[in-house]
Amino acid sequence: MSAKRNSVSKPRSARPSKRTQSNGRPQQPRRLGIWLVGALGDISTTVAIGLEAMVKGLMDTTGMVSETAPFEGTDLVALDQIVLGGHDVRRGTPRQQAQALKTASGLFEQPLIDAVSPALDRLAKEIQPGFLFGCGETVNGLASSGVRGRRQGPAAALQRLRKDMRRFRKRNTLDAVVVVNVASTEATGRPPTCYKTADRLLAAVAADDPAIHASVLHALAAVQENCPFINFTPSFGSSVRGMVELAERLGVPHMGRDGKTGETLVKSALAPLFLARNLDVLSWTGANILGNRDGLVLEEPTAKQSKAEGKDRVLRNMLGSRLGHSSVRIDYVPGLGDWKTAWDHIHFRGFLGTRMTLQFVWQGSDSMLAAPLVLDLARLAERAQRAGRSGLLPELGVFFKNPTAVEDHGLVHQFDKLLTLASELRACDSQRSSTSTTPEA
Repeated sequence: MSAKRNSVSKPRSARPSKRTQSNGRPQQPRRLGIWLVGALGDISTTVAIGLEAMVKGLMDTTGMVSETAPFEGTDLVALDQIVLGGHDVRRGTPRQQAQALKTASGLFEQPLIDAVSPALDRLAKEIQPGFLFGCGETVNGLASSGVRGRRQGPAAALQRLRKDMRRFRKRNTLDAVVVVNVASTEATGRPPTCYKTADRLLAAVAADDPAIHASVLHALAAVQENCPFINFTPSFGSSVRGMVELAERLGVPHMGRDGKTGETLVKSALAPLFLARNLDVLSWTGANILGNRDGLVLEEPTAKQSKAEGKDRVLRNMLGSRLGHSSVRIDYVPGLGDWKTAWDHIHFRGFLGTRMTLQFVWQGSDSMLAAPLVLDLARLAERAQRAGRSGLLPELGVFFKNPTAVEDHGLVHQFDKLLTLASELRACDSQRSSTSTTPEA
């Protein structure tokens, strides 16, 4: 299994937008920082490689939703104005991770890694040690000893996280920072009671409550620093009631939960088909095999349960009483590296009780599917904040398996919502441009 890459023309959005102010002088392009939680992971490394490859014109923008026609004129931050940084609980460098992905998964050719190595080295300088709270035994075992030595209580860790984000913004002269959680899945279980309200959450952090999870702490640091937060994992993040309340109170946009990149993406497209044709789904069984650290972490029972329940919930939501039996299985296969395969068997009943079958196989690179969406989400969240949006961004639900506070999981319906957001952003930009060109009295 390998991914073939060819050189193509430079993407149009890699160039800064040439906007002018009302005085006729060129307007400086906005600079956006993406703060990656899990900055040494495969997804983050692929984000860094892909971003630099697009900016240099080595690769096109295939896979990026925000680079398609509906998003022209929405005034998204240009790709060459994005700076990466983040936290991680492991030691290492993005260049080492790139080599590991090349060796284990065949994702990158050496000339591409060499061409983007300066960007990987820049990211390396922007990675700060993270913290371990509620991450589970597997992640604790993967963390470097030096990082574990920095472990503090939630209150002190929160202040450190906020300080790291502030310094990142100042050091790189950024107009905005978006925090994206792409860390390994936490061993979540049921949310602790301290997550029920914003005040209880803040009190629990101040009291160094051991029930606090790292993903919630990163979400809290983000909203307190006025940074939009995106939870690309099944972990709690900003989805708990206390964080939803606090983000709304502070006027900061956020969205999650768990990026929709593979089997569930196909499910969200296929399931409405059975409703549209009045067919009963007797059973829908999915089997997933995957490698990389994500697969290893999902071997932990509580982490696997959280992931499997989220994948199955999508079907239950869409099909309701038309769905009989359903199940999802996830198995770790170390030799697969970054590749994952899903096989789904759908048994359904049609006219005159006739029983029929649909099967599909989805095989893809986990990081290649996720990385462009990380860039999409960060750009859209920043633009939404600039347009005055705050709190949950349900229009971004199409990117997630279990989007917070979104009831309809059908892919077409969710994508229509995203297109509505694009239209609103274009209208907002047009109105601003019209105002800025109006002659002064």
